[in-house]
Amino acid sequence: MEKKYKVLEISSVVFKVLSWVSLAVGIVAAIVIFIGGGTPEAPKVTGFIGLLLGIVYFFIFLVTAEVVTLLLEIRSKVEKSA
Repeated sequence: MEKKYKVLEISSVVFKVLSWVSLAVGIVAAIVIFIGGGTPEAPKVTGFIGLLLGIVYFFIFLVTAEVVTLLLEIRSKVEKSA
Protein backbone atom coordinates (compact mmCIF):
# COMPACT_ATOMS: atom_id res chain seq x y z
CA MET A 1 0.00 0.00 0.00
CA GLU A 2 1.39 3.36 -0.96
CA LYS A 3 1.78 6.01 1.66
CA LYS A 4 -0.43 9.05 1.38
CA TYR A 5 0.42 12.49 2.61
CA LYS A 6 4.19 12.20 2.22
CA VAL A 7 4.40 15.98 2.15
CA LEU A 8 2.91 16.19 5.64
CA GLU A 9 5.37 13.63 6.95
CA ILE A 10 8.26 15.55 5.42
CA SER A 11 6.92 18.86 6.70
CA SER A 12 6.77 17.48 10.23
CA VAL A 13 10.46 16.62 10.05
CA VAL A 14 11.27 20.00 8.49
CA PHE A 15 9.45 21.82 11.28
CA LYS A 16 11.33 19.82 13.92
CA VAL A 17 14.65 20.69 12.29
CA LEU A 18 13.63 24.34 12.00
CA SER A 19 12.72 24.41 15.67
CA TRP A 20 16.17 23.24 16.76
CA VAL A 21 17.91 25.53 14.27
CA SER A 22 15.98 28.57 15.51
CA LEU A 23 16.85 27.73 19.10
CA ALA A 24 20.52 27.32 18.22
CA VAL A 25 20.60 30.59 16.27
CA GLY A 26 18.92 32.42 19.15
CA ILE A 27 21.45 31.07 21.64
CA VAL A 28 24.42 31.82 19.40
CA ALA A 29 23.16 35.34 18.69
CA ALA A 30 22.71 35.99 22.39
CA ILE A 31 26.20 34.69 23.21
CA VAL A 32 27.79 36.80 20.47
CA ILE A 33 26.04 39.93 21.68
CA PHE A 34 26.92 39.23 25.33
CA ILE A 35 30.59 38.55 24.51
CA GLY A 36 30.76 41.58 22.22
CA GLY A 37 29.60 43.72 25.10
CA GLY A 38 26.98 45.45 23.06
CA THR A 39 27.23 48.72 21.21
CA PRO A 40 25.00 51.77 21.20
CA GLU A 41 23.31 50.36 18.10
CA ALA A 42 22.92 46.87 19.62
CA PRO A 43 22.87 47.01 23.43
CA LYS A 44 23.08 43.88 25.57
CA VAL A 45 19.30 43.79 25.88
CA THR A 46 19.27 42.78 22.21
CA GLY A 47 20.88 39.50 23.29
CA PHE A 48 17.95 38.77 25.56
CA ILE A 49 15.53 39.59 22.76
CA GLY A 50 17.38 37.26 20.36
CA LEU A 51 17.34 34.49 22.94
CA LEU A 52 13.66 35.02 23.67
CA LEU A 53 12.75 34.98 19.99
CA GLY A 54 14.79 31.83 19.46
CA ILE A 55 12.87 30.13 22.27
CA VAL A 56 9.50 31.36 20.98
CA TYR A 57 10.22 30.18 17.44
CA PHE A 58 11.47 26.87 18.83
CA PHE A 59 8.15 26.23 20.54
CA ILE A 60 6.07 27.43 17.57
CA PHE A 61 7.88 25.15 15.12
CA LEU A 62 7.92 22.21 17.53
CA VAL A 63 4.19 22.49 18.27
CA THR A 64 3.46 22.76 14.55
CA ALA A 65 5.44 19.58 13.89
CA GLU A 66 3.64 17.74 16.68
CA VAL A 67 0.21 18.87 15.43
CA VAL A 68 1.02 17.58 11.94
CA THR A 69 2.19 14.28 13.43
CA LEU A 70 -0.96 14.07 15.54
CA LEU A 71 -3.18 14.68 12.53
CA LEU A 72 -1.39 11.96 10.59
CA GLU A 73 -1.84 9.51 13.47
CA ILE A 74 -5.52 10.37 13.81
CA ARG A 75 -5.99 9.84 10.08
CA SER A 76 -4.31 6.43 10.18
CA LYS A 77 -6.39 5.27 13.15
CA VAL A 78 -9.63 6.45 11.53
CA GLU A 79 -8.61 4.71 8.32
CA LYS A 80 -7.98 1.44 10.21
CA SER A 81 -11.30 1.58 12.03
CA ALA A 82 -13.33 2.36 8.93
